[in-house]
Amino acid sequence: MQTTAKNAFRNLKQGGFTLIELMIVVAIIGVLASIAVPQYQNYTARAQASEGLSVTAGLRADIAEQYSLTGSMPTEINVEGINGRYVDGVSYDEPVISVSFGSASSLNGQDDMTIQPRNGNPAEGWVCGGLEPRLLPAGCRGEANTPADPE
Repeated sequence: MQTTAKNAFRNLKQGGFTLIELMIVVAIIGVLASIAVPQYQNYTARAQASEGLSVTAGLRADIAEQYSLTGSMPTEINVEGINGRYVDGVSYDEPVISVSFGSASSLNGQDDMTIQPRNGNPAEGWVCGGLEPRLLPAGCRGEANTPADPE
């Protein structure tokens, strides 16, 4: 009877993870986090920069309309009050629209994002610059959106 009690006690042994298994899991999570966090920060910055495109959409439409009516870029446009959650202000200096980002943005401290008509003609589209290429919104990236060399 005594041997039966010992066998029953041995079968109640607790199972679990060893320390090395837990350390491997922590290391894997650390590697994944070191890759994911910078990618998330880039995504956040691009999303905030895309607000610059959104808040200037009406301004760009006004510029394109004036260009189509007169055949030349407008010299002055009222840009007061154009801002957003991350956009602190917008300025216009023919033909470049500059978007500055406020302290709530992860782009604060970066250069202003610039938006200008391709080849000086708003009908040909708009070209973005001023920020690092990885921080430009999707609507501003790619070979089709790089500024042409002035002739």
